[in-house]
Amino acid sequence: MTVCQAFASALANKGMNPQQLAIATQSDQGRISQICAGTVTPTSAEYSKIASALGLSSVPASHP
Repeated sequence: MTVCQAFASALANKGMNPQQLAIATQSDQGRISQICAGTVTPTSAEYSKIASALGLSSVPASHP
């Protein structure tokens, strides 16, 4: 499962959409949409914010 697939699945489980995630993480909605679509890779800081908002684990050691 890729990062974007994990985020998409977690969003669905939480009943959230990318706009709500952007608000929850105080992030740019366009950037969150790109991350969720898999067109960009989140930074470690972005990953941590998103993972925290979605109740996922911390940044994997293999994350760039």
